[in-house]
Amino acid sequence: MAFLTTERLSIRRIEDHDRDFIFRLVNTPGYIKFIGDNKVRTIEHAKAYIINGPKTSYQQFGFGLYLVMLKDTSVPIGVCGLTKREFLSFVEIGYAYLPPFWGNGYAKEAAKAVFEHGYQSGVHRIMGVVRPENEGSKAVLSSLGLRYIRDIMLPDEEEYMDLMG
Repeated sequence: MAFLTTERLSIRRIEDHDRDFIFRLVNTPGYIKFIGDNKVRTIEHAKAYIINGPKTSYQQFGFGLYLVMLKDTSVPIGVCGLTKREFLSFVEIGYAYLPPFWGNGYAKEAAKAVFEHGYQSGVHRIMGVVRPENEGSKAVLSSLGLRYIRDIMLPDEEEYMDLMG
């Protein structure tokens, strides 16, 4: 059941039955290049990813990554949500979409809804971390009013990322 809707999208919590979609999404070349390889190699790994990632985050923080679907057809197109990494002092907005849905404004539309919902729910500081070459993602963050602050090196990364807030 959607807890957020926009003009074209429905956004809901990720559930165990979304494992096939999550498996597909996290193994796209764009996801691996810009977000990272979560080593989700089987459908069972995808189920574990859901349990240990979004579902744990919902319980621990009251937010997490959510499934984004086209409102008219309920076709899943990506994920968007808020995450909290233990080594960062802020809540981070994140998103990923299947390549056929890039360039249609869906990421901006979902991010705006999630961003506003986060602040309305009591989150005080939402920022973004993005690879410098990921112009599409930086455009989404800019549409939320976030601007480049500084370079940031995350644990287990080999290159600096852009911190936007």
